[in-house]
Amino acid sequence: MKGLSLKNIEAGYSDRSIIKDLSLDVGQTETLVLMGPSGSGKSTLLLTILGILTPKKGTITLNDKDITNVPIEERNIGYLPQDYGLFPHLNVMDNVAYGLAVRGKSKEDQEAMAKEMLSLVELMGFEKRRIQELSGGQKQRVGLARALAIKPHLLLLDEPLSNIDQVTKVDVASELRKLFSKLEIPKILVTHNHEDALFLSEKLAIMIDGKIEQAGELNKVIKFPKTPFIKKLLMPFNQ
Repeated sequence: MKGLSLKNIEAGYSDRSIIKDLSLDVGQTETLVLMGPSGSGKSTLLLTILGILTPKKGTITLNDKDITNVPIEERNIGYLPQDYGLFPHLNVMDNVAYGLAVRGKSKEDQEAMAKEMLSLVELMGFEKRRIQELSGGQKQRVGLARALAIKPHLLLLDEPLSNIDQVTKVDVASELRKLFSKLEIPKILVTHNHEDALFLSEKLAIMIDGKIEQAGELNKVIKFPKTPFIKKLLMPFNQ
């Protein structure tokens, strides 16, 4: 299938399995929000999809290609970590172009693509700024521009709004939603914030103890939780 498909994934660290027999599908242009209690394995799942962790069992398929054992640098997946992962010794332009430089792109291609991505996230004119001079929302957009500069087949975001102050979060989230609508790739967004999920997502997956306990259209999952625990977890949606 086009998009992302996880089948019977088991993954973790050393002999400890965090992800347990997990299956999940994300459509070609879908935005999936992944929610669950702390320690349920959400970030571990992102690292497994990204290729930092290799599954002990199961398969990962992206756009009909089995990438289960494909090296991270060959998966072409954009990733925005919770702290945005920006390099303080590089300016905005060089941060955005970093993935392209690693892939051996010419200086001309790096500059052209970095400028295109900065335009996409509305940061033209910031090319020479130092990372320390940026606001939280601007740092987030630089991180997104870098993740998108490689023209990824999939975008993974770990708590992308957690470092944004409440005053500017609505504006930043609105820009993020607008950007998502332009991306014809699957997107997985981990968040603990119910407001973020409501605003950004089409589909919701609830992860508990390393498994997907319920997944589907956001409104349907909220309206018809499968278990009392999920109902309690989703209670803020109904307030």
